[in-house]
Amino acid sequence: MKNTRTHNAFLVMLSVGIRQFLNLILQFVSRIIFIRILGAEYLGLNGLFSNVLSLLSLSELGIGSAISFYLYQPLADNDTERIKSLMQFYKNCYRAVGFTMIGIGVCIMPFLHLLVNLEQNVPENLYLVYMLYLLNTACSYFMYAYKQILPAANQEQYKVEKINIIFLCCNCITDIIVLVIFKSYILYLLIKLILVFVSNIVISIMVNRNYPYIKEESVKRMSREEIGSFFRSIKDAAVFRLGSTLYNSTDNILISVMLGTTIVGYYSNYFMIISMFTSLIGLFVRAFTAGIGNLMVEESKDFQYRSFLQIDFMVFTFVSICTVCLFQLFNSFIMLWTGSILQDYILSQTVVAFLCISFYFDGTMQIMNIFREAGGFFRIGRSRQVAGGLCNIILSVFLGKIWGLEGIFASTAVSKGFISVFPFVITISRYVFGKGNYDLLKIYLKHALATVMTIVVVWYTCKKIHMTTVWNFFLEILLTLIISIAAILIFFHSSSEMKALFERMKKIRNQKPQT
Repeated sequence: MKNTRTHNAFLVMLSVGIRQFLNLILQFVSRIIFIRILGAEYLGLNGLFSNVLSLLSLSELGIGSAISFYLYQPLADNDTERIKSLMQFYKNCYRAVGFTMIGIGVCIMPFLHLLVNLEQNVPENLYLVYMLYLLNTACSYFMYAYKQILPAANQEQYKVEKINIIFLCCNCITDIIVLVIFKSYILYLLIKLILVFVSNIVISIMVNRNYPYIKEESVKRMSREEIGSFFRSIKDAAVFRLGSTLYNSTDNILISVMLGTTIVGYYSNYFMIISMFTSLIGLFVRAFTAGIGNLMVEESKDFQYRSFLQIDFMVFTFVSICTVCLFQLFNSFIMLWTGSILQDYILSQTVVAFLCISFYFDGTMQIMNIFREAGGFFRIGRSRQVAGGLCNIILSVFLGKIWGLEGIFASTAVSKGFISVFPFVITISRYVFGKGNYDLLKIYLKHALATVMTIVVVWYTCKKIHMTTVWNFFLEILLTLIISIAAILIFFHSSSEMKALFERMKKIRNQKPQT
């Protein structure tokens, strides 16, 4: 008997949660060693090249999202021949993506000097550093990364996460050894590249063992009609992804060009922490992805909508608490963590506010995007996403000159909210669930208002102990968590979603894994 969607989602969330918690701790340890040994200039290069390569990853074009959608039905039907055909096609697509990424990446190399804006040059060859970053990003596409989509689409991502946890620990340990003993940035990047190769091989072996039929040589080729349908889905997914990339992968480039690459290093600590929380939310949400794909295939619209509201409330609860904690604790933590090295690592509370707004938008939109993709509604929101991304760049240049770092992040928050997020919520309500235009928007704004009110209460409660001592920081954490959780219970204790959440928790607690 198969495990339920809820049980599988719980296993994925548990494994993802363990990995992200370890990642959080290990990243802090390795980052402080990185800063002390190499400094802000290298940290700035890290952030800058990561953003450049995020733009290059557009060449993936959302192939993974489209393939996931096409895998849900054959996995539900146990149609191994169809699965083999899709995986073979996916493999060929990913290899083409790898070559494209290398080609575009090499073409960018002559213009690196326009992007890097350092007050003090680093001794390493920037082109060699950039090439190592490029190979690190592109090599997975040439190898076995495509295989990871199969356990993910089949609600078995937790099997991959076990391997990821092992390599996460290996990565951190080798980072520290290389930095402390050799103090070599090039060797640091080279070891990371080797570990990416090895982890891909190990995951490939695991997938082959669990899905032995994908190793069979007899694979039926997809028809021209199927390929045409697939690429139409890719086109819509690619446009949406382009907009998301223009939002999330241009800030470091703009900061480097307008304010200096070292400033990117100061911001990169904030970005690292936000990325960890965003990834945790994303992995939490993706724990439901395969179940949602199955739900969109087999269940009625009303059941889909009720399920969405329940999952959306769980995601909102987590994102809201994270947003409040980030706003209140960010600078207190950065002061204790890196402020002793250089006070410039601490950014203004205004910058933190705009970062938290963008984080809230990104976190709460993920579950809607999962339902959009799982239902095959790839066209929804794509044009506004691109328009918002372009507006963000233009507004960032304008406000960045006037208001500096605050202006760049204010542009992102404003563009996301008014051009992408609010219209996207309206469209999802109407076309995915067949509800009124403003049904979901009212719920979304209610959730956002509750979060803002909680932030205000927490801020004035903890203001006197903010950015003071270590012991006050722990008290600040305790008060922030207590007030955040209490606010959720007060605001939503009578809602059907809260009651459903408690019921699900009881079922998970009482349910035994079935073999």
